[in-house]
Amino acid sequence: MTMQRLRSCEQTASSEPMTTTPMTILTEAFKESQQAFGRTLERKDAVVVSWPSVPVEIVRAAGLNPLVVRGRMGSTPSADAYLEPGVFPGRLRWLVEAALSGYFSDAACLVIPRTSDPDYKCFLYLREFGRLGIGPALPPVLLFDLLQSEGANVHAYNAARAGALLDELTRVTGRSVSLDDVRLEIARANMARAAARRLIAMRRGAPRVTGTEVFPLLGAFWGLDPDLYANLAAAAAQELEERAVLGGPRILLAGAPVDGPVLHSAIESCGAVVVAEVGPWGSSAAGEDVPCFDDPIAALADKYCADAIGARTPIARMRHTIAGLLDDVDGVIVSLPPDDTVFGWDYPWLRNLLEKRSIPHTCLHSDSCGPVLPADQERLDTLMNSLATRTEVRRG
Repeated sequence: MTMQRLRSCEQTASSEPMTTTPMTILTEAFKESQQAFGRTLERKDAVVVSWPSVPVEIVRAAGLNPLVVRGRMGSTPSADAYLEPGVFPGRLRWLVEAALSGYFSDAACLVIPRTSDPDYKCFLYLREFGRLGIGPALPPVLLFDLLQSEGANVHAYNAARAGALLDELTRVTGRSVSLDDVRLEIARANMARAAARRLIAMRRGAPRVTGTEVFPLLGAFWGLDPDLYANLAAAAAQELEERAVLGGPRILLAGAPVDGPVLHSAIESCGAVVVAEVGPWGSSAAGEDVPCFDDPIAALADKYCADAIGARTPIARMRHTIAGLLDDVDGVIVSLPPDDTVFGWDYPWLRNLLEKRSIPHTCLHSDSCGPVLPADQERLDTLMNSLATRTEVRRG
């Protein structure tokens, strides 16, 4: 996010009856990234991304700013005229709706990572729209083909694709970029990651912040200028460190990744605290630093191959991530919305693991962007009643 956009966020916050703090600025920045898909983009340096598995360091090294698509409620009539029902998740329907409505005409380009079959199909549809002249003119539509499999050739292939992405983006901007430029962006992003980890620490063991509050603070990592994010997130973490420990059952939100705090709010309205979620937003947004000792392009490819969570994350890696979060929770809520075609397949494994470890859980089938369905609310109430509320200060 540019300084001009930051000032806009600050003005918005200051015009409301609330104190402008690092937390409110981060939250407004997170909301703004979603609201951008309901209007024409005015940022000619914006790179629209369908899933947060594109190296933001490469985007910024090319002189551009990432804008990652998130789901939202509402109708998508233009997209529905071309996209089959039940194939594309809501975030992709909104991306296509925005594209066909001319909202991306001034964007620098669209980058679709090949993180799922629907994302790849969305790339093909967008390219076909451009070829056939359907809808307004689109900016360049690029595919980022990051492999997350294991094999002797994966490292070299991913490094080559990351390098090709940088080349394609610099052709869009006409900017000359050196490897030192990429190293600088890695260093800036690592500072932002360190600040995000301070926020995550406020959730572990003895949580001092609700998931509803902290999810936007972490999600803002993907769109905000990294220097600005590092300063705001560090200040927010310092503020949270002064808070008292929260009571209530600690909940892990698993299943299909959520890209907003709607489910967090529903869960926490029942007296619980969401202390982690499995997905590329929230507690998994920043991850560990990118170690860059030699080739920065290869380092980024390795980082996103190992850390990006999505439909093509190797099942063993996903299971390892989930298992590592269970020691710190009292219960698990599994989000399996109607548009999920991937994550529900591994639910039997998760159910067996939770039963083995005597961790209560339930499944919710509501759209993670909308209100909780009555049947899901009953499941939530039943789970909360089965969890003994702990009021003592927990280890942390």
